[in-house]
Amino acid sequence: MPAPREPDLGPLPGGHHGLSPEQVAESQRERLLAAIAQVTAEHGYRAATIAEIVKAASVSSRAFYENFESKEAVFLAAFEAVIAHLEELVAAAVAPVSDWPGRVVAGLRTLLEFFAAEPALARLCLVEPITASPQIATRFRAVVVECIPHLRAGRAERPEAAALPDSTEDSLLGGLLVLTARSLLAGDRPLTDLLPDLVEFALAPYLGPERAKELAREAAGFPAG
Repeated sequence: MPAPREPDLGPLPGGHHGLSPEQVAESQRERLLAAIAQVTAEHGYRAATIAEIVKAASVSSRAFYENFESKEAVFLAAFEAVIAHLEELVAAAVAPVSDWPGRVVAGLRTLLEFFAAEPALARLCLVEPITASPQIATRFRAVVVECIPHLRAGRAERPEAAALPDSTEDSLLGGLLVLTARSLLAGDRPLTDLLPDLVEFALAPYLGPERAKELAREAAGFPAG
């Protein structure tokens, strides 16, 4: 899944399509990665079947098993591809930002914009992993834990933040995920509208409620103060 946009999943042209066996295999793999996101968004991970996945990908069952040993394996491959892409997007967004609060805002904005544009991938990454399977849930938890140091850096922003409980970052990340997943499932407003709420929620323990509220207003496009 080199590009997050869902490809055309119609069948490959028959006969002399000009693709090498390697290119055909890669195309089939990419189509299966896109298909697991599509089918999961429609039915949920547990109800999704390999038959539905191969139908959505317009490939054969044989092609599926040549690439993946199970539904869990293709889900994990798609999840890893999206996470790798998001890491690149966020790194590029925060690179020019010098201050820690600004980096948090830039990172949250980037994630929300991506997931708002890719609702199937949002569901694959934010909703399904928790109940999909133990292995998927474990990998999801590992990704969350990898985010902890980025928030923990906020403890240097003021003396009060240095004394926060050790569980603060874990709790904040859990809250950010719940807020985003609930909004995604409700579907009553664009995910990008969540940015001010998430900014205030994430920054308040480190900067204090007033400063966090100011930055949330700025993130929403309102002047500070």
